[in-house]
Amino acid sequence: MSGKKYAGVITAICLSLLTVGCGEKFPEMTQDEYDHTVEYAAGLLMRYSNNGQERLIYVDAKEVEKQRKKDAEKEAKKAEEESKKKPAPAPAPEPEPVQPQNTEDTNAEDSQNIGDATGAEQTAEASDSENTADQAGTENPEDSVLAGATVLSADESQEIMDSIFLSYQGYSISSTYPESSKSFVVNADKGKKLLVLRFDLYNGSDSVKSVNMIPLNLTSQIVLNGRNLGYSAVTFLPNDLASYAGNIDSRAHESVVILTQISESEATSIESLGMVISIKGQSQNVILK
Repeated sequence: MSGKKYAGVITAICLSLLTVGCGEKFPEMTQDEYDHTVEYAAGLLMRYSNNGQERLIYVDAKEVEKQRKKDAEKEAKKAEEESKKKPAPAPAPEPEPVQPQNTEDTNAEDSQNIGDATGAEQTAEASDSENTADQAGTENPEDSVLAGATVLSADESQEIMDSIFLSYQGYSISSTYPESSKSFVVNADKGKKLLVLRFDLYNGSDSVKSVNMIPLNLTSQIVLNGRNLGYSAVTFLPNDLASYAGNIDSRAHESVVILTQISESEATSIESLGMVISIKGQSQNVILK
């Protein structure tokens, strides 16, 4: 249909041109009139063209109204479904009636209960303090650190390797160890003393034993007067127990030591000694006598 209209417009323009060519003088126009004419002709062409703007921006008011109604119905239906899914709130419980009480009787009963509870607490505290005092008077402070400890002395030894036995030979206090050597000497820090624990390694087999303590990963924590001083130092001394390596003849002894630093005041008041010794990750509490 638009094609026919477009053809009619072209035909009208051609007839007008023919008319002008048949002796009629071409009308004279000003520049404004010419511009208006061209604009009007262009509008006609765009209106009846398939690619015209009017066809692109045309909107049907009835269709828009129908679409709006559909969208409104969808929104209302969705809101109704969501309201049905929500659970109804539970009714609030009714408060129970409060029974009147005698205020004087209640206060008297409460004061009596408080007095009984206070008396029981005081009795329990007195009993606990008596038990604590009894334990403090009878308990050895070393036992709390070295619970279940074994005794190590010159007469009692522990087998730490196959046929190799360790025994405790006593301790000494000094500022330098060894005192008579000019090489491999360990000096105490200022205001400190060296606590030297002396041990004996004994070969109980019938043949020479090659002993290397390093693979045993031996560590020791010194317990002085019931207080754990921490790990002892590992030195480069040839007779350090943790790093000793050498051959021990059959039925022979080798002297080894463990060193740690203590304060000068602790060096003058040694009452008990012990160790927490670990060999290959296995720990054992030892009392040194």
